[in-house]
Amino acid sequence: MKRVYKSKLEPEALRKYRLRFPEETWEHFRRRCRFGYKEVKQEILHDQHGLCAYCEISIKLAHEEGEVDDFRVEHFFPKNATLEHGHNYHLDWRNLLGVCHGGSQPYVPDAEYRYSSQKRDRSCDVPKGGKEITRYILNPLKIPGKVRIFRYAEHSGRMYVDEDSCPKHLQERAKSTIRELNLNAPRLMRMRLEVIHKLEDEISWAVGQGEALEDILAVLASNWLVPDYRGVSLPFFSVIRWYLGEAAEQVIRQSGDKL
Repeated sequence: MKRVYKSKLEPEALRKYRLRFPEETWEHFRRRCRFGYKEVKQEILHDQHGLCAYCEISIKLAHEEGEVDDFRVEHFFPKNATLEHGHNYHLDWRNLLGVCHGGSQPYVPDAEYRYSSQKRDRSCDVPKGGKEITRYILNPLKIPGKVRIFRYAEHSGRMYVDEDSCPKHLQERAKSTIRELNLNAPRLMRMRLEVIHKLEDEISWAVGQGEALEDILAVLASNWLVPDYRGVSLPFFSVIRWYLGEAAEQVIRQSGDKL
């Protein structure tokens, strides 16, 4: 999970719908205002640089017949909390995140890579469901972006709280986030390990060409962390950030974009 810098401007179609129908549900909005849903979806993907707000896998949209987008709109504060709190979380722009299907959808693109038939392999909003756990987990919109929250095991891709850099007051909530969203699902650990191996290979090759390690890390940090010309980031931003260490932190500090 990384910081999401959400646009302060609410998508216009959502704003108009919310003002006209302040007590309506998300399901009604999506059915009755398809253009509005498309606008919301596009802005979410833009704000999140094409990554799932929880696990950081790349969002893949359907292009072939029979496929479905590996994307859905997640309500951080559950929709069923609307009645309890007197606030319509259904249509609250600040409550909407883009997430993957958490390994639960067999018809997404690259399903052989992304889908798992095992329930223990499901992640993100799948185990979260409509449970009221927001007080125990991190909100991607509110975590600090300038400090590293997580670290990873090089040999397995397992995710841990980075107790050296994660603020003390966030550490228990960060641990709960990993547990409650099942961010150490075997499927995700496998994907992260592939990223680590690619970085290892890139560094080994460049060292073999006689390049200085400091220069290699700086180039990799810039190339792997900064979004491309479409505004899309490589998957598993936090893994890359952790692996490249101070070189990554320097790119993040110097970037005019909110990475």
